[in-house]
Amino acid sequence: MGAVFLTGFSKGGFGGGLGVISTPLLLLVLPGPVAVSMMLPLLIVCDFFTLRQFPTHWDRPSFRWLATGAGLGLFAGFGILLLIGREGVDADRWIRLMVGVIALGFCLLQLARGLLVARAQRQAPVGRRTGWGMGLLAGVTTMVAHAAGPVANMFFLLRRLDRQTFVGTSARYFLLVNCVKIPFFVAASMLAERSYLTLDTLRWGLWLIPLCPLSVALGAWLNRRLDGAVFTRIIYGLLFVTGLNMIVQAIRG
Repeated sequence: MGAVFLTGFSKGGFGGGLGVISTPLLLLVLPGPVAVSMMLPLLIVCDFFTLRQFPTHWDRPSFRWLATGAGLGLFAGFGILLLIGREGVDADRWIRLMVGVIALGFCLLQLARGLLVARAQRQAPVGRRTGWGMGLLAGVTTMVAHAAGPVANMFFLLRRLDRQTFVGTSARYFLLVNCVKIPFFVAASMLAERSYLTLDTLRWGLWLIPLCPLSVALGAWLNRRLDGAVFTRIIYGLLFVTGLNMIVQAIRG
């Protein structure tokens, strides 16, 4: 439940990319392939309700450039799922290791965020090439760990989008990318030697779906009324500790 609420808050525009902690939280109690697969339908439902909160606010060039780069990143992430899905490979261990490394990387990105944005404010907004590059990175991380939020958010910040356009563009981008990920996960289940997205993982996530519109609506309400800076710092502190724990668990096997 906590993972879904944090995802909904983030999708609603409150607390930055704090939804990145959702997969690490699930990995504390579930095997890697199950945790990654179970989150995907919940993310799509959250994206849909976020879009309803911000139906007209979005920046078309930012959306187009980031989505174009993500297309290549999704194929790269798909290849990673196939590699760790081979017989004899400990997929759970590798997913924990990758999620842990991604989590620590995003904590460092968060520390550098203020400096990067301040420098960007003195220059013209970033354009197509930056969007393609960050989209590629976002595509890989979203396939492996549903963790593209901080990368996408950084790009939108560098584009200098206002608050509601920021959230509306993000909602469209993630709704598209997460829907496109479904056939990738189905194909990975068929081509790899282990299952990812199955009827069981879909069924296990059904009881959490009613929390999605509630958490998104609350996140959107908080986005319009409160500054989530302090909350975001707390979440990234928890993300750092959780990511470090994931890496230690993976190394110890």
